[in-house]
Amino acid sequence: MHKIGYRGLLVLTGLAIGLPTAMATEGGAVRALNGAAGSEISAPQFPGWYGQLWLQHYRADRLRDEQGRSPALRTEDSVVGPLEVERQARIRATVGVARATWLSDMRWGEGKFGVSVTVPFAEVDQQIRLSAQLPASFNAATRDLVQERLDFNAARASGKRHGLGDVEVMPYLDWQTDTYRVGVGLGVVAPTGDYDAQRDFNTGAGNFWTLRPLLVAGRAFDNGVTLGLRATYSINGKNRDSDNRSGQYLAADFGAHYNVNDEWRIGAQGFLNWQTTGDRCLDPDESRCGKVRAFGFGPSISYTSESGLAFVDFKILREFGVRQRPEGTMFWVRLNLRLDQ
Repeated sequence: MHKIGYRGLLVLTGLAIGLPTAMATEGGAVRALNGAAGSEISAPQFPGWYGQLWLQHYRADRLRDEQGRSPALRTEDSVVGPLEVERQARIRATVGVARATWLSDMRWGEGKFGVSVTVPFAEVDQQIRLSAQLPASFNAATRDLVQERLDFNAARASGKRHGLGDVEVMPYLDWQTDTYRVGVGLGVVAPTGDYDAQRDFNTGAGNFWTLRPLLVAGRAFDNGVTLGLRATYSINGKNRDSDNRSGQYLAADFGAHYNVNDEWRIGAQGFLNWQTTGDRCLDPDESRCGKVRAFGFGPSISYTSESGLAFVDFKILREFGVRQRPEGTMFWVRLNLRLDQ
């Protein structure tokens, strides 16, 4: 039987900086921290230093192909001939993110200059299952032999891994008033993550750089409702270890929240990850290459301390409309701190 490749099955959802969660691109390894942004998008920030500690847990038990169906792979077995193999997976990923932001008093017009650095760490447990529908005429010995080979390939793609993800550096300009916020930036993601092209999954997306324009927009209303959007567009270089080039993709977080009082805020949040250009792979039949798409939506609740120096929130986001990657649920807990007060 030909070797079955499964490097594209892992979703490190999220790492806006280099794993995930989110995969578009070669192997589905999009550098997109799906669901990371929250209600702070629409809140004005004062010049100074901010620190963020974020924790995301992702659970997926379904794989989706480019038509949104459970994926099947046609291969050739030396004993039984053409064979259609069904792929299933159980994926558990926990991502810890350390992020530092500096907003300065330096201005370009009315916009203040700032920069953020995001560093992700991930621990992934991926278990792959393979099965095939064989004709009833096949005897038990043949069935056992085929399943033994499938189990061997599944074991190669299964296991646990932990390590550093890909670091993002994002300089930006921020325009703010009491009612609105607009920000633009141009960031870069470096291939700092743990990556080996011969492994079935990694905590880094690959040996390539990503250029990333940014748009942030927020609006606060007198009735306590706030709306926010954070969108990036990722342009990827060639992976020097595989000679493949991942496609470009849009990643956006958006939400609506209501201020119950000065401390508590409730609302709903969503995200989309949409690959706009195809992957360029040396092997046109490479199963890891294809266009990724994913949506997510769910509730959120946040608390701001009386001093305004600490902010914590919790949210659950369920994925739907998924293409070319796993489909699951992510849980977020995030702590944001003002460091210089």
